[in-house]
Formats: sequence, C-alpha cells, structure tokens
Amino acid sequence: MPGLMEVFILKERVNDNRDDSIFMMIFEKAFILISLLVVMLIGVAINLPAWGVGAFVGASLGPIVYGHYYFIYIRPARKQQNLDVGKKQGKNKRK
Repeated sequence: MPGLMEVFILKERVNDNRDDSIFMMIFEKAFILISLLVVMLIGVAINLPAWGVGAFVGASLGPIVYGHYYFIYIRPARKQQNLDVGKKQGKNKRK
C-alpha cells in the first residue's frame, strides 16, 4: 500500500496529464462527501446511537478516501508504469 507522500506524488503526476484537474478535484471531494453521507444514513437507518453513527462514519472514512484515491490516481499511474515497463521489455527482447 503506498504511503501518503507517494499518493500526493501520483496525484500530481496524473493531474499534469489532464486538462480538467479543477473539476476532478471538486468532483472527487463531492463524491467522498456523498459516500460518507450514505454511510451516515445507513448508520441512522439501523438505529445506531449518536456515538455509534460517529464511530461508523469514522471507521469508514479511511477506506472511502483511499478507495477514491486508488481509482482516481493510483490505478492510472500503475497502469502507465506497467505500460512503460512492457515497452522497455519489448525493446530489450528485440535487441
């Protein structure tokens, strides 16, 4: 699992290749908040006490944020790295 600094480096690398980075940042934050709202509503729907809803949302905060960062930033960068490695290996095989 990549560390926080690696995620920020990957985020900058991915955003350098995109023209719509400001919209992606806004939508990224909005989707994270909507996901947390859904988790909170699930906690309220199953009649958890207030501290239970807070614990439920708090426990799901990390996985939700990491999941969004994984699909938006980490996965495209890893695919690009795999493509670059594949191209280099292909060139080495031809030599």
